[in-house]
Amino acid sequence: MDAQILQRIKNCKTLPAIPALPLQVLQLCRDERTTAQRIGDVISKDPSFVAKLLNVANSSFYGGSRHKVTTVTHAVTLLGMNSIATLAFCFSLYRDLRKKGGGAFDHTHFWHRCILASLASKVLAKRVRVTNEEEIFLAGLLQDLGVLVMSEALGMEYGLIYKKAAQDHQVLETLEQDRWKTDHCEIGAWLAETWELPELLRESVKGSHDPSLASSSDEVSRLTIQCVALSGRLADMWCHQQPEMAIQAAIQSSKELLDIEPEGLVEVAKQIADGIPDMSSFFQISLGNSDDIQKVLDNLEQIVTGISPSEMSEPIPAL
Repeated sequence: MDAQILQRIKNCKTLPAIPALPLQVLQLCRDERTTAQRIGDVISKDPSFVAKLLNVANSSFYGGSRHKVTTVTHAVTLLGMNSIATLAFCFSLYRDLRKKGGGAFDHTHFWHRCILASLASKVLAKRVRVTNEEEIFLAGLLQDLGVLVMSEALGMEYGLIYKKAAQDHQVLETLEQDRWKTDHCEIGAWLAETWELPELLRESVKGSHDPSLASSSDEVSRLTIQCVALSGRLADMWCHQQPEMAIQAAIQSSKELLDIEPEGLVEVAKQIADGIPDMSSFFQISLGNSDDIQKVLDNLEQIVTGISPSEMSEPIPAL
């Protein structure tokens, strides 16, 4: 990263800081002696998160429970410590940072895409059968953290570039590189390192646009990075100004990154759509009405139905 731009970022007094609640929970989860009761005691200090946690524990997306979950300790036992740590991080991050980003920065679109990407990451993790679903879910949410950093440090100058990109992340990355010789993926990975987040999370952020830029030590790492990279493309089906182009790009990226055929992508998209209401409730953000969500699925199925095998090998313009 260019030394001048890094110093400019370091000098920013309003850089995103790691929220206190998830930091405590993460530290507890690293201690083998930690009990569900101990984590429950820490979480109970944040009533707003407790309410969200109980809703999630009873939601269909997280498997629900035959008996209604009414206590934090029960939720911790049911969901597991990794899930709790991830949910605490995601909730606190969104609550604390949702107003970050100055100038012409579009908060609504930014968080809309981040949350859909985190949801897509979790669905993809289940599909490729990797066990670190929660880590992938968090990486999906964090992949564009560098956008917030650049917006805070560079203000209106970055806001105008973000606006010029017109919700196209490939264009945004190009504009960033042209102007500052770095991009939000590299800067997001830098912030994740300063927060002392696990290496795999840092590498997933770094490789969220181009997985080849990230280091993967084993098959789980490789799949994690690729799930995160694909998640943004899938989120774009609901977020991009040109949804049909986004769908075409998602079809090709699904095949290239995780060898998911078009029919398989339809299944993945339906699972994402099924999880949207729970994510909307958890983050208290509108991720689209039911008609808009269904319209994307309908368009995807129509496009997939019309694809021939030869067309699958033809390059599609990247988003």
